[in-house]
Amino acid sequence: MISLIRIRKRYMDLKISSKIVFIYLILMIFSVTVSSLIYEKIYDDITSKKVSELSVQTLYTIKSNINSMIQNINNNSRIIISNKDIQAILKNSNNRNGIDVQIDMYGYLSSMIDSMNNVSSIYIYDNFGNKYYIDKQSRKSFKLNKVESANWYKAAINEKGYYILRLNAGEKADLNPNENYVSFIRVINDMESQKPIGTLIININESNFVNCYKDIISKNGTNILLMDENNDFIVNPKDVSDFNQINELIRKELIKSDVEEEKNSIIEKIKGEEYIFSSLKIEEYNWIIVSKIPFKELSKESSTVYLMAFVFTIINGILLFIGAISISRLITKPIKKLLKSMKGIENGEFKKVNIEVGNDEIGKLRDGYNIMVYEIEKLINRIIEEQKVKRKAELSVLQAQVKPHFLYNTLDAMGYLALSGKCDEVYDALEALGEYYRTSLSKGREVITVGEEIEIVKNYFLLQKLRYGDIFTDTYEIDERVLNFKILKLVLQPIAENALYHGIKPKGEHGIIKLTVELIENLINISIEDDGVGMTEEELDKVVSDKIDNNNLSFGLRGTIERLRIFYGTSDVYEIKSRKRYGTKVNITIPIEEGWENE
Repeated sequence: MISLIRIRKRYMDLKISSKIVFIYLILMIFSVTVSSLIYEKIYDDITSKKVSELSVQTLYTIKSNINSMIQNINNNSRIIISNKDIQAILKNSNNRNGIDVQIDMYGYLSSMIDSMNNVSSIYIYDNFGNKYYIDKQSRKSFKLNKVESANWYKAAINEKGYYILRLNAGEKADLNPNENYVSFIRVINDMESQKPIGTLIININESNFVNCYKDIISKNGTNILLMDENNDFIVNPKDVSDFNQINELIRKELIKSDVEEEKNSIIEKIKGEEYIFSSLKIEEYNWIIVSKIPFKELSKESSTVYLMAFVFTIINGILLFIGAISISRLITKPIKKLLKSMKGIENGEFKKVNIEVGNDEIGKLRDGYNIMVYEIEKLINRIIEEQKVKRKAELSVLQAQVKPHFLYNTLDAMGYLALSGKCDEVYDALEALGEYYRTSLSKGREVITVGEEIEIVKNYFLLQKLRYGDIFTDTYEIDERVLNFKILKLVLQPIAENALYHGIKPKGEHGIIKLTVELIENLINISIEDDGVGMTEEELDKVVSDKIDNNNLSFGLRGTIERLRIFYGTSDVYEIKSRKRYGTKVNITIPIEEGWENE
């Protein structure tokens, strides 16, 4: 145990450069060992996936080429069947000289076949048993007495002018004949009556299908099989032996899955060598494309890439190890520990860092940081105290400004009464004013009870009624549970004054000012509402956004809002609602804090 403590102590006292070399060496050995163990598995998985994707991508390319070729033939066939001269011949060939008809039709077909590079021959049958054709190679010997007797004729009729594809015009061919061809078949309808007047057969030699993928199969040793809906070869394969060696069940499963899932891939061994067999369905014709790709050919390039990547990883590791030695004074792990300990300062927690390090550079950095935290905390505390003093001074100034303002208005009202010779009312006013100041001064207290604040408002309204008479009526709805709770002094009187001077008085007729005080959970909700002139949305926005103009609202209201903000430390302690010609309502929400209720 003592020896472990000594070793640990010696390690902690090492220079950071030595610590970096030691830790990096351990990590390097561990990383290379683990990488070597899992590399082969990862490599095999990635290679298999890549080979499958490449194989299917190849089939999609072939499918696109075949579709493009057949679509081109389809477009040309539309030109043929809509040709007015051909339509006329098919409808009236029985009434014309046979040789003349053959010559005319041959001329039309010759001009068409010259522009169709993928077509080996074109045949047209009319409804009178006549046949017209042109062939680039040799005449096709169809075993048909009448075109209506062909096994595909009913299917062509059902397509209502759309085409069908049949291998060798639907006739059975040997497994390895001289050539295969795909017959593009469609019924020719009268352009006017839309009734069948003939049949068009365009033959496509198998070599044209080979051209769709010959550039592809020249790479990676790929073999392609193209089969029709009956699983007959459209293109005679050069070498069928490898495919025949596959288990018949697997081959059927490949084709079955292809029908259900559109595409499929399997890996199978033939003569000890792995091949990937992929199939893709051409939905338009119910054909199937099957590819056979040697696994080693496709994986050869990937193998080289991954091998080079592995070699580069080792080389980079060695270079990084050498770099770690050359920059031995670079600080890594100890700095992370220090940063982790310092995270608390982001949340305002000024705690000293206590990480276990030796008497190295990190230890000195820790000590310097702790001194810095102490000085910052002391500075922040000093700033907070200064801000408190400043806020109290601002509050005192605002209160000093509000008191003379109200006194001025009250004396103005009393002067009006004295000039009117109403001595008794002057006496009542002086008595109310004395009661007002006795309550508002409250021996210098900053906060008074809600009940005392309400009495201030009542005395204020009494003084104003002596001056303005019955211009307004004041009503009260008071929850007696809140009377003994404390509130910031002189916050309701300025709001009541504003309701009178800027709500009721401009109205020019009798109005009502209502004071409501209620207890809602842990909040005291106070509202002063008048039915005076109210404010427009623009005027209300100025009040809410603290852009109050002296000409629009009394100084008392502005001062009260600012006092509430400063004292309660929030801007949402009040809310003002108003509608033009309907009046204004000011809500004040005050939190009940512990110790804020009189005994």
